[in-house]
Amino acid sequence: MDPNNARELVLLLQQFAQASDRYVESTGARHQTHRTDMNALAAIMRFELAGNPPTPGDLARELSLSSPATSALLDRLERSGHIERLRVDKDRRVVRIRMTEKAKADGQTMFGPLAVSMMEVISSYGERDIALISRFMAEAIAGIDQASRQGTAS
Repeated sequence: MDPNNARELVLLLQQFAQASDRYVESTGARHQTHRTDMNALAAIMRFELAGNPPTPGDLARELSLSSPATSALLDRLERSGHIERLRVDKDRRVVRIRMTEKAKADGQTMFGPLAVSMMEVISSYGERDIALISRFMAEAIAGIDQASRQGTAS
């Protein structure tokens, strides 16, 4: 491995993260939505896609929030009509969080242009390239998570 190529790739990943942050910040500002709210909705969507709507505790862990911060976040999202809290488990004490249709529509408005742009970029690659890039991105995310855990352990 050429260290210069690796360094260049790391710099590109940093630029990608910064560009993504700029998109989220500008979109959030236009729609009066805080970054944490958008991160929470993205996390809820991932849980729902996996077939398991999250509990408040799941969201707190996913977003690294305290219980009071999570409660405030969920209150904001409920007031804005983006989530509903449901008691759907056999144990009625368990609260699950689900996105509303309003959240899905607002998400489409906010992130539809980004999805279109990303699909244009992705469509220029073959299936093998997409599989390789997908594997790399999953491993890079795992690497960042591992570094985060190590950083908090010191």
